[in-house]
Amino acid sequence: MGVPGCGDNLIPAEVTEPEAKGTYSFPQGVASGDPQAASVVLWTRIALIRAPADSFGAVPLRVQVSGDATFTTLIVDEPLVATEGTDHTVRVLVTGLAAATNYWYRFVAGQDTLGGRTRTAPEATADVQVNLAWVSCQDYSAGHYGAYRQLLVDDDARAEADKIHAIVHLGDMIYETKADGFQTAIDEGFKDIMLTNRDGKPRAVAAFPSKGGTRAGINFAATVEDYRHLYRTFLSDPDLQAARARWPFVSVWDDHEFTDDCWQSQANFDTTKAVEETDQSRRIAASQAWFEYVPVLLTGAGGVKGVASEARDFSPDKVVDAPFTAPNADNFVDEPNNAAAVGAITIYRSLRFGKHVELVMTDERSYRSDHAVPEDLTVGPLAAVFFAPRNALPLPLVNTFDQGKTANGGTPPDTVSFLGGAVVVPNLRKLSPAGTMLGKQQKAWWKATMKGSDATWKLWGNEVTLMRVKIQQLGATDVSDRILSGDAWDGYATERNELMTYLKDEKIKNVVVLSGDIHAGFAGKVMDNFDAALVDQVPVACELVAPGISSNSLFSFFEAATRPPRDQLRGLITVDPSPTVKFVENFNLLLLHGTNAAGTYAAVKDLPTALRAADATVNPHLTYADTNSQGYGYLKVTASGVAAQIVTINRPVKAPTNAGPGILRTASFTIPKDNPGGMSNADVTGTKPFPLT
Repeated sequence: MGVPGCGDNLIPAEVTEPEAKGTYSFPQGVASGDPQAASVVLWTRIALIRAPADSFGAVPLRVQVSGDATFTTLIVDEPLVATEGTDHTVRVLVTGLAAATNYWYRFVAGQDTLGGRTRTAPEATADVQVNLAWVSCQDYSAGHYGAYRQLLVDDDARAEADKIHAIVHLGDMIYETKADGFQTAIDEGFKDIMLTNRDGKPRAVAAFPSKGGTRAGINFAATVEDYRHLYRTFLSDPDLQAARARWPFVSVWDDHEFTDDCWQSQANFDTTKAVEETDQSRRIAASQAWFEYVPVLLTGAGGVKGVASEARDFSPDKVVDAPFTAPNADNFVDEPNNAAAVGAITIYRSLRFGKHVELVMTDERSYRSDHAVPEDLTVGPLAAVFFAPRNALPLPLVNTFDQGKTANGGTPPDTVSFLGGAVVVPNLRKLSPAGTMLGKQQKAWWKATMKGSDATWKLWGNEVTLMRVKIQQLGATDVSDRILSGDAWDGYATERNELMTYLKDEKIKNVVVLSGDIHAGFAGKVMDNFDAALVDQVPVACELVAPGISSNSLFSFFEAATRPPRDQLRGLITVDPSPTVKFVENFNLLLLHGTNAAGTYAAVKDLPTALRAADATVNPHLTYADTNSQGYGYLKVTASGVAAQIVTINRPVKAPTNAGPGILRTASFTIPKDNPGGMSNADVTGTKPFPLT
């Protein structure tokens, strides 16, 4: 039985008389992560109750593991040390365990203790059903973590064979900006409310220890202590603690663990002018805090046979915040400080769950190139034709800029036009390499992993939406539809086409993409090339997008952006409340059936009439849209198929209870083996999202 620790935890603990009960606490609970067939990572953070958090040194403690909840027989009983150097967090890899087995563990400091339960993965050859949930986006000030409580309640009611084995967390575990603690409750007539935790205190993030940084009026974490402060706050939530104490998590980051819509070590707070926001030191600080607070197995992670694991523990070099140099031929910025900040940790990896599941987790921030359309272009003289710097961007503009010097067969145009030629802009990316989301090295690893795995199903833990989600633009003579988000894969379509064509050409089947980030529920088919004619597109995967745990919904963003005086397009997003209907999310209809359908409903408020105006060419691969939602995803994987659910909870703004917020609706899907085109339409129970009735 090996119990190697990480960092300071390797220091032998001295044997002393235990302090009195109540000396220590575990304010962020316990957690486990990255289950293998014979091992799992255990985690906690310890605090001294009678002193400020920064006023005590090394603390000896023990980790104990048992095969039962009573701890009658200890499988592991080992000393550890929590030190100031890791913010008194400890992480330990427990090895020599039995596969597909529940274990109970606890950390003991003096006479104080706290524990949880975890579970190992099944052996790679085991023909067993695998049950996973996936989550993302838990803005602390935007809502309670009722989705985690609902996960617990729902799992208690499941048959033993269907109970969750692990949670896949796709990022935005924290948000790097300090919100004011208020939340616009759109289901209560736009009333601003103050959230209150179970202890009666306001649910708000306290001021950053360093006071943070400020750009464009946004206050954000600037130091490692600031980021630790965020993790301490977010992980203090009892519902999140309960979920982390019950299940092992498999985690990657998205953007907010570092900074909103980031790429490499670049931030994007100021969109008003072409200015670099190079934050190499912040990137190092963010990575350090993530590694301290999130239990992962990186160095030694393993993976698909014959494919070298590239995951590596946090190990930083000193950096300074230096201007970027031009990206290289692979669209990575070789500037030494950027390279060192990005290279301080590598988190992409794959995990095996029995014969049928290869879980492939990617990092879609560290190696991606800049957004295709420079933000300052969208807010300058052309601001009137743009909706937002990275949302609702013209499709021809994004595609041409993303293709860079490869556009038009290697002869990129000097200008790009859209809106029927009414707007013409210079091609600012004509000399640039094609955009990338994964970067050269990770992309090669992804291809090798997908091809090399002999698992029946390849589940891709993918942070940002992979499918095209198009907003139809009418009235133009050329193709000038808009993409929902340039920060998602729609902004990096060149590489998406390459990866999806690779799946098709290499005959890699049974790929299911699990996504988050967008704060909405979506489901649909992923085509090999969304820019090809519809009759030529081939489905190569299926995608399931779960809504955020607590973050403001996608619908609420577009609703707020179309309030007066910017209300010309408001009817396409929502039909305003009436005495009998508080909200109609017409945005769903817009994405599923097009502008004419949504416009017709806004005008006549009759759904059958609106559906007669539907355009089947808008997003024909998109089978489900629930843009005003919070919740989680759940799936069961067997040899013959995948059964999945996207669960939408009642909006988590009311006082939390152990009963959970309750389920508003559940959308169920089935995906048959070897047939991504056979993915079922949504079978919805509960209150159906508009326009489903």
